Amino acid sequence: MSELSNLIFHNKSNYISSPYGPRKSMNTSKGKTSSFHDGVDYATYSVKLAQYPVTDGVVLSCGTDWAYGGAKYVWVKYDSLGVKMLHYHLDSICVKKGQAVNKNTVLGYTGKTGRATGIHLHLGLKKLSGGGYIDPEKWWRENPSVGSPTSPRKSEKPSSGKKYSPGNYKVTKANVLNVRSGPGTKYKKLTFKQLTTDAQEKIRKITGKEVNGYVKGIKFSVKETALNWGRTPSGWVCLDYCEVRK
Repeated sequence: MSELSNLIFHNKSNYISSPYGPRKSMNTSKGKTSSFHDGVDYATYSVKLAQYPVTDGVVLSCGTDWAYGGAKYVWVKYDSLGVKMLHYHLDSICVKKGQAVNKNTVLGYTGKTGRATGIHLHLGLKKLSGGGYIDPEKWWRENPSVGSPTSPRKSEKPSSGKKYSPGNYKVTKANVLNVRSGPGTKYKKLTFKQLTTDAQEKIRKITGKEVNGYVKGIKFSVKETALNWGRTPSGWVCLDYCEVRK
Protein backbone atom coordinates (compact mmCIF):
# COMPACT_ATOMS: atom_id res chain seq x y z
CA MET A 1 0.00 0.00 0.00
CA SER A 2 1.01 3.62 -0.39
CA GLU A 3 -0.06 6.83 1.33
CA LEU A 4 -1.79 7.91 -1.88
CA SER A 5 -3.74 4.68 -2.41
CA ASN A 6 -4.63 4.52 1.29
CA LEU A 7 -6.37 7.89 0.93
CA ILE A 8 -8.25 6.68 -2.13
CA PHE A 9 -9.33 3.37 -0.57
CA HIS A 10 -9.69 4.66 3.02
CA ASN A 11 -6.97 2.27 4.20
CA LYS A 12 -8.62 -0.86 2.79
CA SER A 13 -6.17 -3.52 1.57
CA ASN A 14 -4.47 -2.77 -1.75
CA TYR A 15 -1.07 -3.03 -3.39
CA ILE A 16 0.76 -1.67 -6.45
CA SER A 17 0.41 -4.32 -9.14
CA SER A 18 1.91 -2.31 -12.00
CA PRO A 19 3.99 0.88 -11.61
CA TYR A 20 4.25 3.80 -14.01
CA GLY A 21 6.53 3.35 -17.03
CA PRO A 22 7.50 0.79 -19.70
CA ARG A 23 5.94 -2.66 -19.34
CA LYS A 24 5.13 -5.77 -21.29
CA SER A 25 1.92 -5.51 -23.32
CA MET A 26 -0.82 -7.90 -22.16
CA ASN A 27 -3.70 -9.56 -23.96
CA THR A 28 -7.19 -9.04 -22.52
CA SER A 29 -10.66 -9.99 -23.70
CA LYS A 30 -11.08 -6.40 -24.95
CA GLY A 31 -7.70 -6.14 -26.70
CA LYS A 32 -4.03 -5.54 -25.93
CA THR A 33 -2.78 -3.07 -23.36
CA SER A 34 -0.14 -0.51 -24.28
CA SER A 35 3.56 -1.15 -23.76
CA PHE A 36 3.93 2.09 -21.77
CA HIS A 37 1.91 2.35 -18.59
CA ASP A 38 0.83 5.97 -18.10
CA GLY A 39 -0.44 5.48 -14.56
CA VAL A 40 -0.16 3.23 -11.53
CA ASP A 41 -2.29 0.13 -10.99
CA TYR A 42 -3.51 -0.71 -7.49
CA ALA A 43 -4.95 -4.20 -7.07
CA THR A 44 -7.51 -4.80 -4.34
CA TYR A 45 -7.34 -8.58 -3.88
CA SER A 46 -10.35 -9.07 -6.21
CA VAL A 47 -12.57 -6.89 -3.98
CA LYS A 48 -14.68 -4.12 -5.52
CA LEU A 49 -13.64 -1.41 -3.06
CA ALA A 50 -15.14 2.09 -2.91
CA GLN A 51 -12.82 4.82 -4.22
CA TYR A 52 -12.68 8.32 -2.73
CA PRO A 53 -11.13 11.70 -3.66
CA VAL A 54 -7.91 12.61 -1.86
CA THR A 55 -9.33 16.02 -0.86
CA ASP A 56 -11.97 18.54 -2.00
CA GLY A 57 -12.39 18.59 -5.74
CA VAL A 58 -14.79 18.66 -8.69
CA VAL A 59 -15.71 15.90 -11.15
CA LEU A 60 -14.41 17.04 -14.54
CA SER A 61 -15.93 14.16 -16.48
CA CYS A 62 -17.06 10.57 -16.11
CA GLY A 63 -18.45 7.86 -18.30
CA THR A 64 -17.34 4.98 -20.50
CA ASP A 65 -14.25 4.92 -22.71
CA TRP A 66 -15.41 2.81 -25.64
CA ALA A 67 -12.12 3.36 -27.45
CA TYR A 68 -10.41 1.29 -24.75
CA GLY A 69 -12.84 -1.59 -24.49
CA GLY A 70 -15.58 0.08 -22.48
CA ALA A 71 -13.64 1.13 -19.41
CA LYS A 72 -15.63 3.20 -16.92
CA TYR A 73 -13.81 6.23 -15.56
CA VAL A 74 -13.96 9.40 -13.44
CA TRP A 75 -11.73 12.47 -13.74
CA VAL A 76 -11.41 14.60 -10.57
CA LYS A 77 -9.93 18.11 -10.60
CA TYR A 78 -8.04 19.31 -7.50
CA ASP A 79 -7.42 23.05 -7.68
CA SER A 80 -5.67 23.03 -4.28
CA LEU A 81 -3.14 20.45 -5.54
CA GLY A 82 -2.81 21.73 -9.09
CA VAL A 83 -3.58 18.32 -10.60
CA LYS A 84 -6.37 16.15 -11.93
CA MET A 85 -6.64 12.41 -11.32
CA LEU A 86 -8.14 9.70 -13.47
CA HIS A 87 -9.87 6.72 -11.82
CA TYR A 88 -10.08 4.02 -14.50
CA HIS A 89 -11.57 0.50 -14.96
CA LEU A 90 -14.37 1.24 -12.46
CA ASP A 91 -17.08 -1.35 -11.99
CA SER A 92 -19.63 1.40 -11.36
CA ILE A 93 -19.73 5.20 -11.14
CA CYS A 94 -21.38 7.06 -8.25
CA VAL A 95 -20.88 10.72 -9.26
CA LYS A 96 -21.75 13.03 -12.12
CA LYS A 97 -19.95 15.70 -14.13
CA GLY A 98 -19.63 19.01 -12.29
CA GLN A 99 -20.29 17.50 -8.86
CA ALA A 100 -18.32 18.90 -5.94
CA VAL A 101 -16.68 16.06 -4.00
CA ASN A 102 -14.70 15.62 -0.80
CA LYS A 103 -12.69 12.86 0.86
CA ASN A 104 -15.91 11.11 1.97
CA THR A 105 -17.60 11.06 -1.46
CA VAL A 106 -17.70 7.66 -3.15
CA LEU A 107 -16.56 8.15 -6.73
CA GLY A 108 -17.26 4.59 -7.75
CA TYR A 109 -16.24 1.01 -7.15
CA THR A 110 -13.09 -0.75 -8.28
CA GLY A 111 -13.59 -3.07 -11.23
CA LYS A 112 -12.07 -4.48 -14.41
CA THR A 113 -14.05 -2.80 -17.19
CA GLY A 114 -12.22 -2.26 -20.48
CA ARG A 115 -8.80 -3.78 -21.18
CA ALA A 116 -8.04 -5.24 -17.78
CA THR A 117 -6.93 -8.65 -16.51
CA GLY A 118 -8.35 -8.27 -13.01
CA ILE A 119 -10.06 -5.96 -10.52
CA HIS A 120 -7.89 -2.90 -9.88
CA LEU A 121 -7.65 0.87 -10.03
CA HIS A 122 -5.61 2.45 -12.80
CA LEU A 123 -4.76 5.90 -11.47
CA GLY A 124 -3.64 8.52 -13.94
CA LEU A 125 -2.45 12.04 -13.06
CA LYS A 126 -1.88 15.26 -15.01
CA LYS A 127 -0.95 18.76 -13.91
CA LEU A 128 -3.64 21.43 -14.39
CA SER A 129 -0.96 23.65 -15.94
CA GLY A 130 -0.73 21.25 -18.88
CA GLY A 131 1.35 18.35 -20.15
CA GLY A 132 0.90 14.62 -20.36
CA TYR A 133 0.54 11.93 -17.75
CA ILE A 134 3.05 11.81 -14.91
CA ASP A 135 3.82 9.17 -12.30
CA PRO A 136 1.27 9.59 -9.45
CA GLU A 137 3.50 7.93 -6.84
CA LYS A 138 6.54 10.02 -7.81
CA TRP A 139 4.47 13.20 -7.77
CA TRP A 140 3.08 12.31 -4.34
CA ARG A 141 6.54 11.68 -2.90
CA GLU A 142 7.91 14.95 -4.25
CA ASN A 143 5.03 17.16 -3.14
CA PRO A 144 3.47 17.79 0.27
CA SER A 145 0.55 15.45 0.79
CA VAL A 146 -2.89 16.65 1.81
CA GLY A 147 -2.70 18.14 5.30
CA SER A 148 1.05 17.58 5.60
CA PRO A 149 2.61 20.99 6.30
CA THR A 150 5.51 19.48 8.23
CA SER A 151 6.75 17.09 5.54
CA PRO A 152 10.50 17.74 5.30
CA ARG A 153 11.31 19.69 2.16
CA LYS A 154 14.31 21.92 1.53
CA SER A 155 12.17 25.07 1.66
CA GLU A 156 10.47 24.18 4.95
CA LYS A 157 11.28 25.00 8.54
CA PRO A 158 10.30 22.95 11.62
CA SER A 159 6.82 23.96 12.77
CA SER A 160 8.09 24.52 16.31
CA GLY A 161 11.11 26.56 15.22
CA LYS A 162 13.36 24.20 17.20
CA LYS A 163 16.43 22.38 15.96
CA TYR A 164 16.76 18.72 16.85
CA SER A 165 19.77 16.46 17.09
CA PRO A 166 20.28 12.72 17.49
CA GLY A 167 19.92 11.59 21.10
CA ASN A 168 17.43 10.29 23.65
CA TYR A 169 13.82 11.47 23.75
CA LYS A 170 10.53 10.89 25.54
CA VAL A 171 6.96 11.41 24.27
CA THR A 172 5.38 14.10 26.46
CA LYS A 173 2.93 16.10 24.30
CA ALA A 174 0.81 13.38 22.69
CA ASN A 175 -1.17 10.47 24.05
CA VAL A 176 -0.24 8.46 20.96
CA LEU A 177 2.47 9.58 18.54
CA ASN A 178 2.37 8.07 15.05
CA VAL A 179 5.46 6.23 13.88
CA ARG A 180 5.95 6.53 10.12
CA SER A 181 8.01 4.90 7.39
CA GLY A 182 9.65 8.22 6.50
CA PRO A 183 10.21 11.76 7.79
CA GLY A 184 6.84 13.37 7.12
CA THR A 185 3.08 12.87 7.43
CA LYS A 186 2.77 11.73 3.83
CA TYR A 187 4.60 8.54 4.79
CA LYS A 188 2.80 5.39 5.91
CA LYS A 189 1.81 4.99 9.56
CA LEU A 190 3.24 1.84 11.12
CA THR A 191 1.10 -0.61 13.06
CA PHE A 192 1.91 -2.03 16.48
CA LYS A 193 3.26 -5.23 14.92
CA GLN A 194 5.62 -3.24 12.69
CA LEU A 195 7.35 -1.63 15.69
CA THR A 196 10.43 -3.18 17.27
CA THR A 197 9.98 -5.83 19.95
CA ASP A 198 11.47 -3.42 22.49
CA ALA A 199 8.94 -0.72 21.60
CA GLN A 200 6.08 -3.20 21.77
CA GLU A 201 7.11 -4.28 25.26
CA LYS A 202 7.35 -0.67 26.45
CA ILE A 203 3.92 0.16 25.04
CA ARG A 204 2.32 -2.89 26.68
CA LYS A 205 3.97 -2.01 30.00
CA ILE A 206 2.64 1.58 29.91
CA THR A 207 -0.86 0.94 28.54
CA GLY A 208 -1.52 -2.76 29.07
CA LYS A 209 -2.55 -3.14 25.45
CA GLU A 210 -1.34 -2.94 21.84
CA VAL A 211 -1.34 0.61 20.47
CA ASN A 212 -0.41 1.72 16.94
CA GLY A 213 2.26 4.26 17.86
CA TYR A 214 4.53 5.54 20.63
CA VAL A 215 2.44 6.32 23.72
CA LYS A 216 2.93 9.15 26.17
CA GLY A 217 5.86 8.39 28.48
CA ILE A 218 7.72 6.02 26.19
CA LYS A 219 11.46 6.61 25.89
CA PHE A 220 13.44 6.05 22.71
CA SER A 221 16.65 6.95 20.90
CA VAL A 222 17.06 8.95 17.69
CA LYS A 223 20.00 8.28 15.39
CA GLU A 224 19.11 10.68 12.56
CA THR A 225 17.03 13.84 12.20
CA ALA A 226 15.30 15.59 9.28
CA LEU A 227 14.03 19.01 10.36
CA ASN A 228 11.52 18.26 13.14
CA TRP A 229 11.51 14.50 12.52
CA GLY A 230 13.67 11.84 14.15
CA ARG A 231 14.45 8.28 13.06
CA THR A 232 13.93 5.81 15.89
CA PRO A 233 14.65 2.04 15.78
CA SER A 234 10.99 1.53 14.77
CA GLY A 235 10.55 4.41 12.34
CA TRP A 236 10.20 8.20 12.11
CA VAL A 237 8.37 10.39 14.65
CA CYS A 238 7.70 14.13 14.94
CA LEU A 239 9.96 15.42 17.72
CA ASP A 240 7.75 18.46 18.37
CA TYR A 241 5.72 16.13 20.60
CA CYS A 242 8.73 14.98 22.59
CA GLU A 243 11.34 16.30 25.00
CA VAL A 244 15.03 15.55 25.25
CA ARG A 245 15.97 13.27 28.12
CA LYS A 246 19.47 13.15 29.57
